[in-house]
Amino acid sequence: MKKGLLVLLTLFAFGYSQATCLSCWELHKVDITLTNGQVITGYIKWNEAWLNDVIDTAVWKNRFPESVLPYYQNLGYKWDLEFISDIYTVKNDSMDEFIVTKPVCQGNLDYTKIKSIRESVPAAKVYHGADEIPLLSEAEINQLNTNPVATYLVDSGLFGTQFISYNKAITYKELSKITPENVHQMADALRQKGVIVFSNGY
Repeated sequence: MKKGLLVLLTLFAFGYSQATCLSCWELHKVDITLTNGQVITGYIKWNEAWLNDVIDTAVWKNRFPESVLPYYQNLGYKWDLEFISDIYTVKNDSMDEFIVTKPVCQGNLDYTKIKSIRESVPAAKVYHGADEIPLLSEAEINQLNTNPVATYLVDSGLFGTQFISYNKAITYKELSKITPENVHQMADALRQKGVIVFSNGY
């Protein structure tokens, strides 16, 4: 009985955390029709918790993507919709699969020029994350899908900075010298030596 209660409380706490994390998001693939008739396909971030105190959740909750435009229209200030044309998955023997994109694939859309939004494929995989999606070059993405020499994570609380070495001279021992205090300085230096550096939100 106690074990069952503990599991229930753990699940409740996890759900509460997700519901109150305003930097968290789901990434949905959508077709966006612009007011000029052009249709573009890509990905947008969404979190039902964003609706709170903006529009009537009793009316709009769980009505994505229909609720997206009313949300932006009622924010009380102008805020463009983040749009990502393509995403890429990364995985190797040292890291779990995660998604990244290229700088050229990320931009913003003026919501006043959007006529409608619909899910591109209702059964398409929905990705989850927090804060920003890492922006990497095509060469870095291709390299990350191969096994590195060493990896190291610097945990800063709300996000982590990943160091992925493809330089045989930059081993785990070298990467372990990185601390939260010198992380930015080390990142700049190590990028010049074949180490890929990026941050992931939690």
